[in-house]
Amino acid sequence: MTSPSTLQGTWDTDRASEAPRRAQLRPTNYARSIFHFSSAAVGLTCVAFLPSRGWLTFIAVGFAAYSWSMEVGRRISPALNDRLMRFYGPVAHAHERYRVNSATWYATSLVVLALAASRPAMMAALAVLGVADPIAALVGRRWGRRELRAGRSLEGTLAFIASGSLAAAIALIVVASGPVGSIAGLAAVAGLTGAVAELFSTRLDDNLTIPVSVGLVVTAASLVVA
Repeated sequence: MTSPSTLQGTWDTDRASEAPRRAQLRPTNYARSIFHFSSAAVGLTCVAFLPSRGWLTFIAVGFAAYSWSMEVGRRISPALNDRLMRFYGPVAHAHERYRVNSATWYATSLVVLALAASRPAMMAALAVLGVADPIAALVGRRWGRRELRAGRSLEGTLAFIASGSLAAAIALIVVASGPVGSIAGLAAVAGLTGAVAELFSTRLDDNLTIPVSVGLVVTAASLVVA
C-alpha cells in the first residue's frame, strides 16, 4: 500500500513537471505575431530594393531616432505613455509600459545591421526574426514539453531552427548569388544562430539579439564560403 507521504511526493513532482507546460500555454497574441512579421517584411523590402547602404542607414537611423525619442518622451510624460500604450495595446506586452519596448530594440538592431552586415546577411537576419520567432513561440506554447532554459522548450527551438533556416534560404535567394549548397549552408547557419540567440536572450530583448547575431554571423560566414 502506498503511503500518504509517497502520494504527496508524486503529486508535487507531477505539479512541478507541469509548471513549464502551463506557462507555455498562455494565450498567443496573434496580433503581435502579425505585427512582428509585417515589420520584418517592411525591412526586407527596404533591404531588397533600396539602392545603397546609405539609404538603408538613413532610414534605420530615422526609425531608431523616432523610437528612442518616444521612449524618452513617455518617461517624461505619463500621459504620453498612456496614449502610446493604448495605441499599441493590441501588440504590446504589459511589461513594456515601464520598459523599453521590443519595437525600439528592433529599430536599434536595424542600425547595427545597416552599418555592419552585408545585404544578404541583413535579409537573412530579418527573415529569421520575422518568421522563426513567432513560429517558435506558437509551437513552444502549444506543444512544448521539454524545457531547455528560461522557459524555452526543445520543441520551440527546433521549430525556430527549421522555420528560420527556410525563411533565410528564401531571403538569400532573392539577393545572393552562388551555389545552392552555399546558400543552404548560410541559411542553416542563420537559423541555428537565431535559435541560440533566442535561447540565451534573458537579459537583452531578442528583437535586438536575434537579428544582430544572425546578421553578423552570416556576414562572417559568407566570407568563408565565398
